[in-house]
Amino acid sequence: MNFKIIRYAISGCLLSLFFQVNAQDTYFAEIGVHGGTSYYLGDANNQLFKNPELAYGLIYRQKINQRFAASANWNYTKVTGNSEATGIFENPVHALDFCGEFNFFSYERKEYLPFSKMYSTFIFAGIGGVSGDSIGTISLPFGVGFKMMIGNRLNLNVMWTNRLMFSDNLEGVDKLNDNDQLNGSNIFNNDMLSTLSIGITFNIWKKKCDCSNESF
Repeated sequence: MNFKIIRYAISGCLLSLFFQVNAQDTYFAEIGVHGGTSYYLGDANNQLFKNPELAYGLIYRQKINQRFAASANWNYTKVTGNSEATGIFENPVHALDFCGEFNFFSYERKEYLPFSKMYSTFIFAGIGGVSGDSIGTISLPFGVGFKMMIGNRLNLNVMWTNRLMFSDNLEGVDKLNDNDQLNGSNIFNNDMLSTLSIGITFNIWKKKCDCSNESF
């Protein structure tokens, strides 16, 4: 009988240790940096990834649950090109995006959830603003991305973001106003700023995992 008691006690301790080891912390938000390349479609360019420029910025992501999140994203880059009307032009721009995100997989590090994944593709869309020389306009950001957990606190993010402008002067040059009718590639006939970036985010605002609850 004593051996049974000892065996049960050891088994209980091992099970308790197992659940403590596998209990994962849940984080409500992420903050991080990203960098990559940008290009624009407008009066002096109608080709994807033509005249690429360095782009970098900051991102904050608020997790709603395993499928949905909200993000704020700041980017800095330049719009460059060459036009017969103006010659070479360069316009530094700032872009601020506020988006909602949808994960195609249940993005959560929880072994006891059968469909949880440590990676997910996602789509996003929202509203934002772009400012630069001779321009300050509302934009409609949208795009696709991929996110992956690379540690208990770190996440890898890859995003392709397109920002449809509510104006037609992203170049910052007054003479360029659809003179060559190159903006006809989008239905609003306005400029578009795009970025392809990769970044790292750090999980913040921890909540201890409750294994009886499948949500945040």
